[in-house]
Amino acid sequence: MNKNKKIVVLIIDGWGKGEENISNPFRYVQIPTIDNLKKEYPFCFLSASGYSIGLLHGEAPTCEISHLTIGTGIVYYQPLVRINLSIENGQFFKNQNLIKILNHLKKFNSRLHLITLLTQNQYLASIDHLETLLLFFSKEQNNKIFLHLFTDGIDSPQKSAFELIKKIIDFIQENRINSTIATLCGRFYALDKTNNYILRTLRAFKLINDGNGKYVENLNEFFKFKYSDPQFNDNLLEPIILDQEGSLKDNDAILFLNLENKSIYQLARCFLDKDFKEFETNIKKNIFVSSLIRYIENLNYPVLFDQQKITTNLSRIIAENNLKQLKIITESKKELFKFYFNGFFEEDHPGEVFKIIPDYGQDIQNLIEQTEEILSNLKLAIKDKVFDIIFCHLPIFEIIAQKGNFKLAIEAIKFLDKTLESLVKNILEENYTLIITSDHGNIEKIVDPKSGSKDTLHNPNPVPFFIIDKEYFKQKSKEEMSFFEKKIIGNLVDVPSTILSLLNIKIPQEFMGKDLLPYLR
Repeated sequence: MNKNKKIVVLIIDGWGKGEENISNPFRYVQIPTIDNLKKEYPFCFLSASGYSIGLLHGEAPTCEISHLTIGTGIVYYQPLVRINLSIENGQFFKNQNLIKILNHLKKFNSRLHLITLLTQNQYLASIDHLETLLLFFSKEQNNKIFLHLFTDGIDSPQKSAFELIKKIIDFIQENRINSTIATLCGRFYALDKTNNYILRTLRAFKLINDGNGKYVENLNEFFKFKYSDPQFNDNLLEPIILDQEGSLKDNDAILFLNLENKSIYQLARCFLDKDFKEFETNIKKNIFVSSLIRYIENLNYPVLFDQQKITTNLSRIIAENNLKQLKIITESKKELFKFYFNGFFEEDHPGEVFKIIPDYGQDIQNLIEQTEEILSNLKLAIKDKVFDIIFCHLPIFEIIAQKGNFKLAIEAIKFLDKTLESLVKNILEENYTLIITSDHGNIEKIVDPKSGSKDTLHNPNPVPFFIIDKEYFKQKSKEEMSFFEKKIIGNLVDVPSTILSLLNIKIPQEFMGKDLLPYLR
């Protein structure tokens, strides 16, 4: 490719590959521009869900995770997925810091305390991880394991904790594990994020460390009474004790299981931070404290799964090669380019300019006007030829899809297809390369084909990927069209590698993806 070639990357939010049924509004509208682009330029579908983007198998991504992938060139495995994969392949049980916990228990003949949120949201904490650890430690040592559980009510239904508690009790009994639930406490106290150490965090800490709480003998009757109150929420459960032997003793070990660090930070600090001064802790002697993931930066303590390191990003590499870049995005979506695209960093790059478009509103006419302003700015930048690469984000498909309105979806698709016609013509005339892709599926499935009800959620469908350039113009045969319509050629992680290849920039070793162009010609 010509070294002076300039690139436009157009990310159309919420556009995936739909099925041939009534759920798909693309079946009911003519899209001549998109159809012609498929026939005449390199095109394929990319996986944008599940393991390919760092999530559980078949799970749909958020916009944030997808832009993180496109911007950093890596598959950033969420802690839940990393730990699940480690358990599946057996590496979990060889983890050095897990072995250190076990060695401490054996050396001091001490007890283990597992501390975790009890939730239906696996990305916050996983019952599967709790059960795996119960089995592991029960087989390796005989001393008792105490569970300290925080009831949810925020990311789970407000009265769902007792069912989860019964599941854990059944698991312990069925597997004859020497373990009990020692304490329960609502996340209102244990997972405070407002720095309310005295009125909230202290109560959760004293419950675990000192056994300060209301003793409950009959758990069934207790929850029956609590749940009879229509206003009760698991989140607000006052600290209670179920096993009076379950408070910390000298030489015990603690393992925190939460998979999200912001909410557990205050409570974890009480046990881990030697400079903690919010209140007097009186921690017992020789307590071994560890966690599944890191909660506190710049503090040296045993972490079983430390953060996956992101060492570079696409924007930084472009800047390091003395190229100028423009990012056009709406106000409400700007963090996608400013934060997630950089790998969780807010960093400025030399030669980088942002054009933030105001939010017009969410009805179709406002979205059309907003899209026209976005593309007007794009066309002006193309004409000026100042920038070597322009990233442009269009939110119209996702916003319309989230309304679940089939008629509006058809209108949005018609509009965008017509708009792309003039944009492509303009880009080719100015000798740019245009990449079109998306972050996740959405608008192509806004009706459940079985029930006929609205389906407004992101979905795991593959997303389109085009490379539009006069140099690569070629009419595909019917056989070729069929192949590229059905075959998934790559993943979102391949997009940044392809961009760098088109810019004649060496793809760094940290990038996990490949250059897609050789597979599409």
